[in-house]
Amino acid sequence: MDVFSLRCNRSRWSMWNGDVIRDSIKFACVCGLFVTSMGCEQQRVASPAAGEHPAVVVTQPLEKELADFAEFTGRTDAVESVEIRARVSGYLNKIHYKPGREIEAGALLFEIDSRPYDAELERCEATVATARASLKQAQAEMLRAEELHARKISTQADYDKAVADLSHAEASVDSTQASVTKAKLNQDFTKVTAPISGRTSRELITEGNLVTADSTALTTIVSLDPIYAYFDIDERTLLDIQQKIREHKIDSARDRDNVEIRLEMANETGFPHQGVIDVVDNRIDAGTGTMQIRGRFPNSERKLTPGLFIRIQMQLGPARSRLLIPERALAQQQGQRYVYVVSAEQKIERRNVTVGRRDGALRVIETGLKPSDRVVVQGQQRVRPGIEVKLDQETASAKVSASEPTLGQPH
Repeated sequence: MDVFSLRCNRSRWSMWNGDVIRDSIKFACVCGLFVTSMGCEQQRVASPAAGEHPAVVVTQPLEKELADFAEFTGRTDAVESVEIRARVSGYLNKIHYKPGREIEAGALLFEIDSRPYDAELERCEATVATARASLKQAQAEMLRAEELHARKISTQADYDKAVADLSHAEASVDSTQASVTKAKLNQDFTKVTAPISGRTSRELITEGNLVTADSTALTTIVSLDPIYAYFDIDERTLLDIQQKIREHKIDSARDRDNVEIRLEMANETGFPHQGVIDVVDNRIDAGTGTMQIRGRFPNSERKLTPGLFIRIQMQLGPARSRLLIPERALAQQQGQRYVYVVSAEQKIERRNVTVGRRDGALRVIETGLKPSDRVVVQGQQRVRPGIEVKLDQETASAKVSASEPTLGQPH
């Protein structure tokens, strides 16, 4: 291949390569223009038309008389709890109860083989009969000794011996009678009965096993009505309560027996169970910084079971006027809670608020709002402070009605 041919080939390659580069640049430019036009189109669709004010839904706060409450977690426990143990040793003959059922006090639970104790009772009764016969003989000897001593026929020693024999015979009767009483008790203890009314656990030993007195556990019984609820209050809440007691805003549970508290289980709302404070502990636990309180609740319907996780609601003051708004109206920025409010000029204002307790879909507003304020509950993402808006008609979901759950009221 000569030099001329090589130059021609190189020239053709350079021309083809340049065409490819130019075509690629043209294609990229077309794609960029297409994407830019699509973005502008989407922006025109998403943005409101020029001069059109964004629409929002507003509601006014619900004003209602509500009391201050505090909530705590705790556990239920039985008022009475008994571990049943045998009081005599022997082989377990029969189990008379159905595990897990409720029983009444005095119901027969277990029966221990009583034959050894029957025999012991018979032996003790025979010993009593012997002692009584000896007593009768000693009484007769005493009569003769008194007669002979009065006639000065017998010696003083004979008289003293008759007196001592009579006293010994009387003591022997008392001793053997006590043995009979003990034997009867042991015979009765072979029938194990329920000391309290309540619900039984499973049997802890089966028939035919040897039971040891005061050692072998047979079952447990827990009472169900009423039932205790134990919960701990933190130190800060305790100090707040003590301050309100000094100001006579609330009653002290140490001075009154009917300070009301409410309870709800994990699957309940509105704290439907009403009870009273039963005991307030006498010190704060240094390890946890809390004080334990025990409540007592009626449980005739058996809804509460010992050991349940529960929530307790305690009133911390008298009812006062409160404002509530839907939780969804609230926003937060750097820890500050705020809402958007529509002014009389239909313009958006930002209001910093102090929130209280949440109750269902509502939130108590402590400061920052007035009952007449129009709070934005829908469309917050389309507005900012200072812009003018138009109001859509309030929907039922946006209104705060008295039918919605309120603080301290059952749902």
